[in-house]
Amino acid sequence: MKIKSRLAPGESEKRAALGGYFMSSLGSVADRLANFPKFVPRPELTTFLARYEIFKQVLHVPGAIIECGVYLGGGLMTWAQLSSVLEPYGHYRRVFGFDTFTGFAGVGPEDAAQVNLDQARDGGLASNAEIDIRRAIEIFDSNRPLNHIKRVELVVGDARDQIPLFVERNPHLVVGLLYLDFDIYEPTLIALKHLLPRMPKGAVLAFDELNDESYPGETIAVNEHVGLGNLRIQKFSFEPRISYAIIE
Repeated sequence: MKIKSRLAPGESEKRAALGGYFMSSLGSVADRLANFPKFVPRPELTTFLARYEIFKQVLHVPGAIIECGVYLGGGLMTWAQLSSVLEPYGHYRRVFGFDTFTGFAGVGPEDAAQVNLDQARDGGLASNAEIDIRRAIEIFDSNRPLNHIKRVELVVGDARDQIPLFVERNPHLVVGLLYLDFDIYEPTLIALKHLLPRMPKGAVLAFDELNDESYPGETIAVNEHVGLGNLRIQKFSFEPRISYAIIE
C-alpha cells in the first residue's frame, strides 16, 4: 500500500511505534508474521479486506488479474496469495503487475491536484522494488500447488508503451480483474483503451483513486473513456478509497 495522501496528525508517530513494537515483540520473525494483526495498521487491514471482497467477485470469472501500479508489491502479492488459497489449481489464472519502479511517467495537466503532493510529478513515488518483488514471487512459488507453472509476472517499464505490446504479445488474453492504481491520467487511459475490451461480462474494474482530489487523473481517464454514468460503481463501508464496478 502506498501512503499517497497526507497523514492525520500523529499518524507518523503511531506507525513508528508499531514498527518499534514489531521489532521488539516476543517470538521469532515468523511468529510475529503469524500474529500479524498485532502489528498491521487498521488502514492496511481494511485495504486487504477490500481486495479480498473484490477477488471473491471474480472467483468464477475466467481471465488474468492485472494490477496497474505495483509499488512495493503488497497488492500484487495479495492477488497471488488469494488465488493460491481460493483456487489452488487454477493455473490459468495469471497475475500481472505493471510498474516502472522508477516513479511516475507522463504526469500531465490532467493530474494537477487540488491538494498538491510532492510525489505527483515525473519520478514521484519511485519504489525501486523490482528485485525485492521478484524475490517475493520466488518465495511464493516455492510454497504453492502446481509451482512449475508461472502464476505471477512483472511487466516493467512505461505502461504507455508496455500495455499495447503486452496485448499484442498475448492475443489469447482475457482479463477477469483490472485494478487501476497508476494514479495518473495517461497510463490509466492507455490501460482502459487496451485492456477493457478484453474484459467479459462479470469481470471487475477496480479503482484505487477514483473521486480522489489528490490524484484527479484516474477519474478523468475513466470518465473520458468509459463514462462514469455507464458504470455501476460500488464502494465498501469499511474502506473509503477503493471502489469497483462489475462489467455488465
